[in-house]
Amino acid sequence: MRHKKKITQRRVASLIFTFALPVFCYSQVATTTVNTSTTIMPKAPLLLGITYDCRSSLSDVSNTLMGYHNTNGTFNPAVDAVFNNFPMAGLRYPANGILQGFEWKKSIGPIANRIPQQVFAQSSIPAQVMEFGFDEFMAMTAARGVDPKDVQIMVPIYDSAIIYTKQAQTDASIPNVLQSNADWVEYANAPSDSNITNPGGGIDWAEVRAANGHPLPYGIEIWNMGNEPYTFNEYDAANDVNAVTYYISNIVPMIDAMLAIDPTIKISVTVTSNTANVWTSTILNSPLLQGKIYALNCHFFLTEEFQVGIPIANQPNVFVANSRMITLANAAQTKGYKLIIGDQAHAIISTTPTQAQQDIAMQWQGANETADMLLAMSQIQNIERANFWVYGLWTNQWHPIRKNSDGTFTSMPVAELYKILNPAFLDNSVSVTTTSPASSDGISYSVRSSAFISTDLSQLNVVSVNRDKTNTVPVQVNGLAGYTLLNARLLTATALTAETIIESVATTDISGNYIMPPMSILILEYRNNPLSVNETISNNPINMIYPNPTTGQIYFSELQNEIEIYNFLGQIVVPKIRNIKNISVEQLADGIYFIRTDKAIMKFIVKH
Repeated sequence: MRHKKKITQRRVASLIFTFALPVFCYSQVATTTVNTSTTIMPKAPLLLGITYDCRSSLSDVSNTLMGYHNTNGTFNPAVDAVFNNFPMAGLRYPANGILQGFEWKKSIGPIANRIPQQVFAQSSIPAQVMEFGFDEFMAMTAARGVDPKDVQIMVPIYDSAIIYTKQAQTDASIPNVLQSNADWVEYANAPSDSNITNPGGGIDWAEVRAANGHPLPYGIEIWNMGNEPYTFNEYDAANDVNAVTYYISNIVPMIDAMLAIDPTIKISVTVTSNTANVWTSTILNSPLLQGKIYALNCHFFLTEEFQVGIPIANQPNVFVANSRMITLANAAQTKGYKLIIGDQAHAIISTTPTQAQQDIAMQWQGANETADMLLAMSQIQNIERANFWVYGLWTNQWHPIRKNSDGTFTSMPVAELYKILNPAFLDNSVSVTTTSPASSDGISYSVRSSAFISTDLSQLNVVSVNRDKTNTVPVQVNGLAGYTLLNARLLTATALTAETIIESVATTDISGNYIMPPMSILILEYRNNPLSVNETISNNPINMIYPNPTTGQIYFSELQNEIEIYNFLGQIVVPKIRNIKNISVEQLADGIYFIRTDKAIMKFIVKH
């Protein structure tokens, strides 16, 4: 096994152009205009959800732990060293365990009493007790501050009493799947009241939960029917109306049984990204599902690798995904459904990928693409939430946390990106309009932007990504009157395969445009107001400035005790100066500026 780099930390450094270009060899300027009055997505941090594999405490055939947890359900300290500060906005569970016949009932209660279950496809790995079970998962979410309403449960949809045509369906089947799903809802959400209420009859699962140490209901709202049942491994029904109709007829009784236990839960059903194909259109228009489901669930695995502008292996890039998401979100809205991006990540273009192919999905290339995807989603109305694929098992081909040959673990750039973006994604996303030069790979844009605002409007952040691998692009940001820039950061890396994100202070050109090197991310943090809330722009003659407009020299009608000058974005361009009667502003570019004195705020214009 090749030696892999030890854990690295993000570091602040001077601006580094990740790909060499002459300093002023820029393409045309990209512009981003923010409209703070138009909210696109409430609860925008829900875009930063993740999927978590239930098999986190299990071992391989050599008894080596395959996931983040020890056999007592606690975190592996080496994993915890890089994962303990990971922000969790929402979690989807049990991930790939559901494809291997995960039975939640075998994952609860005292560990000594749990029944082993076979939840790995490899027959060489025997059935094991799942020490990190459903209750341990919910304890982890609570410890990370996740509202149970933001937990999404994937339920099995195949019954072991049925003979299926596909091995994957057989592997994913469990006994009496309908009753098991209804019981899971009861265990999660029913009140514990000494057997007074028992909505499912038979075993009172709320009392079982209370006996297991959690008397209060978890209150999980979102329940997804299966994983990707349309694939060739399962129903193979993307273009087969009979197969999708059969799928619907199978899941409707399960949905009814689950809703009978708790009518307040929200059911989601997975569709393809193509609104026009038979699977998706049939589910959208099914009268059997109307009134029963809350959301459509769609997955995107993306690639930035192209052959003459066409994505390899038919995996979409973010440009294609964005178009599909808009169409699907609109179609869902017409039916009264939300759209959930159940899983998304950088694609791995091989059925038997090398370690390098697996790693780049999580290295800087994958992180930059993920930022592009997140910003795209944040500008689409009717998308409710999204999850990155997949945490819990370091042995997954997709591994945001990688185990190195020396036993240490590396938090890959895509995981570190989520740590950085979490405070930047404020309460709501607001509308932005971005114009951008085309990218060097032929895609119609190089820069994408979004903006996020706090509910009280006191904070506003603008996030931009330059996805171009070759060109540096200047970015002009407009529409932020009333906000003061507090912080401007640039995220770069030394190569597409880099595993360290470099944070630096973002710089501007002579026109005030932010310079975005190839494959970079810009984060601008603003606070309201560039002027104090008690200050107003004044034309009081006692503080008059002249000439205005000026070509380079400003005079005051009287001596000023203290001044400082701001640009239109609220950035300080001339720091505090005391006891002056005039000041040269020849170094300032043409534009609108504000002088703050100890008595008033005055606007002036520089025009050379």
